[in-house]
Amino acid sequence: MVNVEVKVPSNIKIAGEHSVVFGGPSLSAAVPPYATATLSSSSQDKLEVVLKDLDISAAFDGPALRKLYSEYGKRDTAPKKTGDKRLTGLAEYIAGHAEIRREMLPYATIAARLLVEQGINPIGKQVAIHSDVPIGKGYASSAVCSTAFAMVLVKASGKQLEDQTAIDISRDGERIVHGIETGGRLDVGPIYFGGYATFKASEGIKSLEISTPVSFVVMDVGPKPPTAKMVEKVRALHDADPDGTDKILREIDGVVLRCIDALKNRDLKELGKHIHHNHELLRKLGVSSDKLDNAVSVAMSNGSYGAKLCGGGGGGMGMALVGSDADAKRVINALKSNGFEAYSVNVILKGAKEEIRIGTETG
Repeated sequence: MVNVEVKVPSNIKIAGEHSVVFGGPSLSAAVPPYATATLSSSSQDKLEVVLKDLDISAAFDGPALRKLYSEYGKRDTAPKKTGDKRLTGLAEYIAGHAEIRREMLPYATIAARLLVEQGINPIGKQVAIHSDVPIGKGYASSAVCSTAFAMVLVKASGKQLEDQTAIDISRDGERIVHGIETGGRLDVGPIYFGGYATFKASEGIKSLEISTPVSFVVMDVGPKPPTAKMVEKVRALHDADPDGTDKILREIDGVVLRCIDALKNRDLKELGKHIHHNHELLRKLGVSSDKLDNAVSVAMSNGSYGAKLCGGGGGGMGMALVGSDADAKRVINALKSNGFEAYSVNVILKGAKEEIRIGTETG
């Protein structure tokens, strides 16, 4: 058969972190680095999954995948109250498949759903995944790999899925990785569509018809706590002061809308102003850190239009909007002089929906 390769970008959060948990909108964009999934023939009468970066592999036959689908489809998806000690449906599903390596269960679950629901048969194929996306930095590395895996199977089949169906199946990997039904709801949109995308719980994922070229300097300040821990921190603040916290969250919602308008108008200075305001609001929620604040300050002092933390906060990654290559170089040098890792990325307008390469005929 013919090798099929799908190259999938990661994503960066422009605005809306944490307020999105409380029903507000978020804004994200597709950026490098990438994960690549390559499909070829397998010598086995099974689906082979190879995670090249972890140097592990697994194989699944048709009956095993159909059994997974049956059990996954029957899980209890009802949300549980905070503090509920019962296992969620996802936790029960994960715990019930300890014979499958946890790293492999997301891919097997995606393949099972594609097989049964969409008639896309992965048996007799090998999918190898390689990722340049750093783990635990806010790039949604697991979502990138899950989407690459799902889309290479779809593309190789010659079928076309509705966008929301393809996104939801790709999200199955994130549901398994994070053990929550809401896993991947912010991340898969820009990864799949490319360019800019929004998410709001009441509206779902929407791709924005915006092609404004934007460059960011990524600021890596070091390790970060789990996003769930930072989300719980904001929930605790909300419980203690609901009115004050709601005021900040709704102000973040307004920032997201103004960022979208600035992008539509190609006004980078206006965009930068709102990005930086978002950071100040996240600071008020207590999810920044001394290192993130320092990196933001260094970037702003060296020509960035606006800088902020990205993702859950507490460490990890921040971003600085720049207007030119010269600005990017100046900001990067200043950040490195202050002990931070830094590099530039451009928004990528093609996502998993379009990024495909057909290779050579194999035996």
